[in-house]
Amino acid sequence: MTLRFAKIREVAATPAARWLAVFVFFLFAAIVQTWPLAIHAADRIVITTSSWGWSFDTLVFVWNLWWVKHALIELQTNPYHTDFLFYPQGADLYLHTIAPVNGVMSIPLQLLTGNLFLSWNILAIFYFALSGLGMYALCYRITGNNGAAIISGYMFAFTPIVLVHFSSHWSISTTWPIPFFMLFLVRLQDSTHWGNAAAAGFFWALITYNNFEYGIDAGIFFGIFLLYWSYIYVGRRDETRRRFWRHMALAAAVWFVLAAPLLGLTVNDISEYPTPSTDEIWSADLEAYVTPSPLWGPGMDIVPDSHGVNHAPIGGMENTAYLGGCALLLGAISVFAIRRKPALIVFWLLVFFSYTILALGPHLYVGGTKVAVFGTSLPMPYQVLDNLPLMGARRAPTRLVVFGICGLSVLAAIGFDLLFTRVRELNVRLAPLLVLLVVGLVALELWNPPLKTSELARPAVLAEISREDGEFTVLHAPWGRISGAGGSAGDYWGAPLPNYYQTVHERRSFGGLLSRARESAFAWVGLEPGLNYLSCVCEGREDDRDLEAVRSVLRRYRIKYVVVHRLDPYGNPMRHTPESLQ
Repeated sequence: MTLRFAKIREVAATPAARWLAVFVFFLFAAIVQTWPLAIHAADRIVITTSSWGWSFDTLVFVWNLWWVKHALIELQTNPYHTDFLFYPQGADLYLHTIAPVNGVMSIPLQLLTGNLFLSWNILAIFYFALSGLGMYALCYRITGNNGAAIISGYMFAFTPIVLVHFSSHWSISTTWPIPFFMLFLVRLQDSTHWGNAAAAGFFWALITYNNFEYGIDAGIFFGIFLLYWSYIYVGRRDETRRRFWRHMALAAAVWFVLAAPLLGLTVNDISEYPTPSTDEIWSADLEAYVTPSPLWGPGMDIVPDSHGVNHAPIGGMENTAYLGGCALLLGAISVFAIRRKPALIVFWLLVFFSYTILALGPHLYVGGTKVAVFGTSLPMPYQVLDNLPLMGARRAPTRLVVFGICGLSVLAAIGFDLLFTRVRELNVRLAPLLVLLVVGLVALELWNPPLKTSELARPAVLAEISREDGEFTVLHAPWGRISGAGGSAGDYWGAPLPNYYQTVHERRSFGGLLSRARESAFAWVGLEPGLNYLSCVCEGREDDRDLEAVRSVLRRYRIKYVVVHRLDPYGNPMRHTPESLQ
């Protein structure tokens, strides 16, 4: 018996057991933080209903998962172009938030379960655990302190901006590659092996494919990392500086080779699509950094957006950016370690302040008010970034704060390590209690459950349509087309229905919601007899009443079914009922 316990202790002391234990801890935390999702994983997803626009986006991301699998497995075609929405013109998806990494990783689960909701929910909980594990690995590399690394991993994985976007924007809530990208950049500094540089480039490419904005943000981090540490190494006469540059060049080369197919086409599309003008509306308010999440405690939804305002409300989807009191306090404590680790502390301070300042957008807002000096609004550094190639296509500067939270999490780990060391010197028995206390405080501060979930209707009649033979299309009426850049035509409320319902019937449809779309796709909406009426539910055109012309259009576009919904997927009444379309 003694030998058996000794063997168990020996196995438990191995690095593999430690990493497994840490992952299981974050997996359990992810289940708690997303509760009650785990018990409804097969038939519900997390949603927001306080703002109609964001509830639309949830339907888009459900479609994204389905489309990547359908394009790659069933159609064996390029997932970056579709004619299943916006039929017959179709649309390129290079600037659409298709999140292909999420889609590809969901394919085995979709094939195994045949359940889109279950596939995403399993993947999402796994992603939260990976985010915690990635930040744990980064902070453990820097501090060598398990407690500090666990605390920082929790801070990053469940930071409010991520949990808020989990209800609508799955490309933003997917943050797990970011700390791994940073980890391998840190590792290449003191490694002679090229593998760390290659891994950094690989994770940078993953970030770029899944969320192009995060890819740009990772590029900013790469630039800061290169310039700062090149300056630090400038006085060294050994091989360190040259090896650092070689490894950084290799990381950039790996990223470029892997991301090049996406980069060229995306850059080309940026020049052809309208540039969104929401960067001031969807920038962070300085007060948002110290305002707890709207999901904290009994909160289950975000603060609704108001129409016609110049800035999103604090607690809204694009203005939830709480940094955390524990994180800020521990980050401040890290400054006391600056004599011992000056270069390291200054670097992560630079990262933290760079991103949190850029996230404030083109003008400074405090408490919902634009700050003015002598009658002139205070310009912010983001305006420089906004004028650089690619950077100006950003819609929401607030999202930059995710990388700032990475920097703050590392500083918090360093600060906790310093505090832990001092407490252990005073009383070794108090040190483990300090870990438990701080983990508890962080968990309380970032408490999110219960999250709001919805079943989203999946009508049986649409499933029957999917089993029919032959090529034909389905028209959801009233229909329309909208884009995240502001383009719209036809019925606004009916536009996103095909995104969701297509995942059930799997047939091409005419409307849709995409992040970007060409103007010609909107201009076509009112051209065809009959289709014009069903897009606007308006009388006044003679050809809409020409039955032979309408039948010809239905035949030409192979429209076998016109589906009119009394309720949207959330169960809310539609503006137009079947009776109103007679």
